[in-house]
Amino acid sequence: MRPTPAMFRLATVLVFVALGSAPRAAHAQAWVGDKGSLDLSLDYNLGVSSKVVADKSAASFSQAGTLTNQVTLGAEYVPLARLAVDVALPFVALKYTGNKMAYPHPGGGSYDDGSFHSTLTDLRVGARYQVLEEPIALAPHLAFSIPVADYETVGNTVAGRHLKALHLGLGIGKIFAGTAYAHLLYEFSLVEKYDRTPETESFGQNHSDLAFTLGYKLLQQRLDVHLDANVRVAHGGVNFSELNFSSTTDPVALYHDAILKEDIFLVGPGASYQLTNSLAASLSARFFAYGRNTQNASVIALGFVFSPL
Repeated sequence: MRPTPAMFRLATVLVFVALGSAPRAAHAQAWVGDKGSLDLSLDYNLGVSSKVVADKSAASFSQAGTLTNQVTLGAEYVPLARLAVDVALPFVALKYTGNKMAYPHPGGGSYDDGSFHSTLTDLRVGARYQVLEEPIALAPHLAFSIPVADYETVGNTVAGRHLKALHLGLGIGKIFAGTAYAHLLYEFSLVEKYDRTPETESFGQNHSDLAFTLGYKLLQQRLDVHLDANVRVAHGGVNFSELNFSSTTDPVALYHDAILKEDIFLVGPGASYQLTNSLAASLSARFFAYGRNTQNASVIALGFVFSPL
């Protein structure tokens, strides 16, 4: 059967992997622990979407949800005073929960069969240095990420864009009266082009991420409750309304999943509790508030941090 124009229109790009699964102490990235300290983290994120939201000039696509489970192993070590180095490796298991007959994808789509598909994604390694503690905490960071598995990038359900990236950012924090705090984290990602075809390679992939947290500590500072907001803004890419769906051979339409201009805004509460001197647990949620060229994915996250040193 010849694909109809509607078959080209669905994309599922897991931006929540970057937003919902930020490091377990994303609201503390302006601070660095004591020299010699080591934190080992295990984070689980459940992402649930029911549709793909297009840009203002194009219709959204219902019956196009995805269920994604992500487990991230991470570690952070402070070899020198004020300097922290960290590493994180996510593993995802995702399943297309939408109508398999509504949006068959002619450009690929090996994950679109309604079964779970699992893969490692992108290894991230970075470092940050706390240059200031008062009157505000200030810590720039530098990191890179690189794909470590050959996962699917085209179809209704994908594990990411499979692109190397350099990340530069800054964390700013302020503590009020010893118990309340505010934190702002900005990161710019310089991302390689998606070079599957010369046409797809012409679209930029750079983007900015912004995370804002307001928090308060209780019970002798063992309980930390906070409200978080996460924003991603793409600096390049294509909108759904710009795609040529009338063509069955246009590479931009065929492989649009990895070049979409994806913007998203998530917001939600969270809490963490220091169970023992060396073990902490956290639970948080990020609810979809706005987006374009993306899933309407909301995320529930559970995390544990063990600090042997």
